[in-house]
Amino acid sequence: MLSVAVIFFTFALGAWVIGLYLIGVGAEPAEGGQDPIKMVGWVELVVGLLLATQVFLLVQQSSLSPIGGLNVVLAGLVLLFAIFFIAFGIALIKGGDLRVIGNLAVPVGILAGAYVSFDLFEGTFMFQSSTLWWVVVFLMVAGFTYGKVPAKILGYALIITAIWGFAPVVYLALDQPIP
Repeated sequence: MLSVAVIFFTFALGAWVIGLYLIGVGAEPAEGGQDPIKMVGWVELVVGLLLATQVFLLVQQSSLSPIGGLNVVLAGLVLLFAIFFIAFGIALIKGGDLRVIGNLAVPVGILAGAYVSFDLFEGTFMFQSSTLWWVVVFLMVAGFTYGKVPAKILGYALIITAIWGFAPVVYLALDQPIP
């Protein structure tokens, strides 16, 4: 369960940082400083790398766990997110064309949505609802990169995503099962 909390928390941090930037919080460079988007890019890259590390741990744990199949399936989903966050971070750092990231967001979102239908996740409200919300957010990312979704709308959607992502950590801290 700790890996799941780390994954949710890592997603939440990535969503929180870019969400705040998109609504304008910390979006202006400090006097004489660089555009903060590069630092946001570094955060997103680190999020992607942390998620990739969790993929490795989930696969390794699958051979030791009676619910090994769940770990492998979850690792597949987390790998999708890891690839997205790594590419997104690099694009922000390098100043790349974000339409490529939008193009990547569409299949990541659609594939993430497919995970909700897996029997392994039946009855896991937090997982299913947050995954469905991520589908919406990924499609919004695609729309944003093509000028169809305003930055502030995507920013607020990402802040909601972050708050939802922090919830499982609170449950575990209170020694409660994640719903």
